Amino acid sequence: MSAFALRTATAADAEAIAALHAANWRSAYAGILDPAYLAGPVIEDRRAVWQERLACPAPDMEVVIAENDQGIVGFASLFHEREPAWGGFVDNLHTAAAVRGQGAGKALLVEAARRTAAHDPEKGLYLWVFERNESAVGFYLAQGATIAERLTSDWDKAPDEIRFRMHWPSAEDLARR
Repeated sequence: MSAFALRTATAADAEAIAALHAANWRSAYAGILDPAYLAGPVIEDRRAVWQERLACPAPDMEVVIAENDQGIVGFASLFHEREPAWGGFVDNLHTAAAVRGQGAGKALLVEAARRTAAHDPEKGLYLWVFERNESAVGFYLAQGATIAERLTSDWDKAPDEIRFRMHWPSAEDLARR
């Protein structure tokens, strides 16, 4: 098992987060997202997103990274007020291919749940995942999520793809895993 530590991201982490995000989208979303987007603009797009998010964070956003002696090996971004009835929203959860299966993804998910429960112990936690991202769907189900909704994507880079809302009714229960 790879040793890693969790910490809150800073603006200085934007480039590493963007690179990991783009790399994961290129592998996990091949055949789901527009191939022209994945072949080029994805890195510039993710770089702009993460520079902005970390330089001027939304008041309800938290970003946690997992790192080891190789650097950042995972991250999760969490919004507390996107859809309060569903709970905290994990907008992104990514781990580097080199550490998959070593606990970083679970640790990031549990940390997002812990932070959500600290914010409001009555809240749940949710995220969206593409149906065809079978490994991610399987991971979330193994962590106790249920598929609460099934919707067709209206995102221009993944038109007509099916997305699942994965939901944990109690962030506090997930935080204890």
